[in-house]
Amino acid sequence: MGLTREEIDRRGHPVWAEVDLAAIRHNVRTLRALAPRSEVMGVVKGYAYGHGNPACAQAMLDAGAARLGVARVAEALHLRESGIRAPIHVFTEPPPSAIETMVEADLTPTVYTMSFALLLSQAAEASKKTVPVHVKLDTGMHRVGISPDDSVSAVRAIQALPGLEVEGIWSHLAVADIPDHPFTRKQTDVFVDLIGKISRAGIQVKFRHLANSAAALSIPETHFDLIRPGVASYGLWPGEALVGSADLKPALALKARINMVKEVAAGDALSYGLHYELKSTSRVVTVPAGYADGYDRGYSGLADVLIAGERHRVSGTVCMDQFMVDVGSAVVEIGSIATLIGRDGTEEITAEELAARIGTINYEVTGRIASRVPRLYLNVESDGE
Repeated sequence: MGLTREEIDRRGHPVWAEVDLAAIRHNVRTLRALAPRSEVMGVVKGYAYGHGNPACAQAMLDAGAARLGVARVAEALHLRESGIRAPIHVFTEPPPSAIETMVEADLTPTVYTMSFALLLSQAAEASKKTVPVHVKLDTGMHRVGISPDDSVSAVRAIQALPGLEVEGIWSHLAVADIPDHPFTRKQTDVFVDLIGKISRAGIQVKFRHLANSAAALSIPETHFDLIRPGVASYGLWPGEALVGSADLKPALALKARINMVKEVAAGDALSYGLHYELKSTSRVVTVPAGYADGYDRGYSGLADVLIAGERHRVSGTVCMDQFMVDVGSAVVEIGSIATLIGRDGTEEITAEELAARIGTINYEVTGRIASRVPRLYLNVESDGE
């Protein structure tokens, strides 16, 4: 949910995420410039990677993205109900019960099984609509998609179904975040071979697309007619080797207001399990954020937070709703802001840093920020560039 700062305070939210929509618009423009001959699909699945919808989706469209991508029908409906009319692609085939809803909402389905294609065709005919579909090919990741041996015949069969038009052919790269990985070249070659065979079979499509964020940033030969940047649109890096490869700006900060400051004696211990023992008498602050907010329990004793521009280590076990920080002799007031992700003064804690602390990826760090954490959108009005 998007709230104003006043609403956040009035409703008693002690933790919130600030999302800079100007940063998202800047990032989409940057990515567009890297692929000037390709359309941009702004990927906003997973509640816009934790940044929130539909505000982030609209920011991408304002910056020149021509279409949007989601994983599930419900995500697309959320965008439609907000008034977004741009093409919305659903990356996986939904349960049959949702097919009629897909057609009614003018969504663009991904197709990779004939059983789904047949049901979709029936729904399209019943609605007297022609539904543009994008057929997904499995070029080696083996998640979903039509196998290479069956691709030409399957696309021909889907195109022949009444009410369906094969608008696009696509696939997904497994290791584009690792520069010069030979498997990316193999997948690209398979994709090029298959779209060539499909074309020679007499099926011409408007969109061929393969590039995710990593490929959009670093592999121009994968750009084709459309790129699908997700994580990079939010100023997050799709892989360690790509950090700094473009002018991207992180869009999200996660903050909380300290709700307790106390002095704790040397020898006493903090939080569940009493794993953190104070070596000297210190001030301890309580930060009202925890794993129910998406702040991982694994950060216990490993992650830093910023208070008044200084780094302090999470002290003891992260609880469901709170965690504690030993700030030593630092003077901290109740109501002061702790920055969990973002910049405070010259210091910055990034999603990449937090991910490294617990052996995961930045996608998960932002994507798991809970729905009970309100999003405060900054720079809502487009700058019109």
